[in-house]
Amino acid sequence: MARDNLYVVDGARKVPFLRGMITHSLVERGLSFEDAYEVASTVRERIKQRKVIEKKDLTLLIQNVVEQKFDKKYVTGPTPGGVVSPAIVVKGQHLNLPFSKGLLAQSLQASGLEPSAAYEVSREIESLLSRRGEKEIKRDELRRVIYETIVRKYDPKFAERYLLWRYFKAPDKPLIILFGGATGAGKSTVATEVAHRLGIQRILATDTVRQIMRTMVSRDLLPAIHYSSYEAWRDLVSIGVDPDTAVVDAFREQATRVLVGVRAMIERAIHENFRMIVEGVHVVPGLAQLERFADDAYIVPLVISTLNRESYLERFPIRQRESENRTSERYRRNFENILKIQDYILEMAEHYDIPIIENLHLDQTVSSILTVITNSLREKLQISGKELVERVL
Repeated sequence: MARDNLYVVDGARKVPFLRGMITHSLVERGLSFEDAYEVASTVRERIKQRKVIEKKDLTLLIQNVVEQKFDKKYVTGPTPGGVVSPAIVVKGQHLNLPFSKGLLAQSLQASGLEPSAAYEVSREIESLLSRRGEKEIKRDELRRVIYETIVRKYDPKFAERYLLWRYFKAPDKPLIILFGGATGAGKSTVATEVAHRLGIQRILATDTVRQIMRTMVSRDLLPAIHYSSYEAWRDLVSIGVDPDTAVVDAFREQATRVLVGVRAMIERAIHENFRMIVEGVHVVPGLAQLERFADDAYIVPLVISTLNRESYLERFPIRQRESENRTSERYRRNFENILKIQDYILEMAEHYDIPIIENLHLDQTVSSILTVITNSLREKLQISGKELVERVL
């Protein structure tokens, strides 16, 4: 169910409540990114049942939350949600834009920096430019400042990755990232976070493709697509297939059918040159036939797994809370079949030399994935760290 929008009212002006704007405003007034985000989240939680809030009431609430949590006096300034005129202009070859900490922080996350670290780098760069009295800066010069700041504060590998993504800013062909893995491995969550860090707008879930196919093709004509991946075996057993192999056989049949639609979406992404993430249990190494797109797109396939049985099983009650129509009992009841499918996907990934990322902690998983993607791009682009410095800076 969609959440009703909450608005901040200031006289005749009404603007949406944005947690990001609250966070940004508090960081501007001296709070760390983590503390500011915590305050903004608490404020949103306290007023989530309301439809509007007066600006003065919001300001007072923020002040109270800050004082309660951190025993700090709230420093008044521009009201959250207000617009502050930028003081620094970034001059490009054809376009001048205002310097934005938020946009810079997001672009830095593609290098593998954690969000808080990326924001700290952005703050430091803004402070540096302000101390210099800079009113404008050339884009190339700004990139060098960013690069040198990352090298000084963090591992140089993050700086090189930053340069790689700047170099890859306007590619000649699209980047297509594919996440495979069994039910409950965390593909959707990981895909969403990676998409955010890389600024990718389109995510395709293979279950969506299967659902569309179900509405177009009857169960009698194509029974495999009318079951969940771990229940498709029931139709095969009914016609005498060996139960020991039926789970994987039926899943492979389903994946083969669904991948026809997935490949069609990849072809569209190539034709329109847009970046995309594909995630789903049906992205099986070998079956996906991704080699046909090697000349027309930068294809990066990965498999997400959870190898520890107990940790895997613990995921399903969480999914029950997130979705009313997906009960933990159903997943638990089919858990052995889910493990069989995972074993098959991992076997195929091993055979086709596809990276396998174990999903234990989200931040570590995303960091590992960004490393794999960056290394894959560097290999495909055939460019060294020294060449990146020369071409980007």
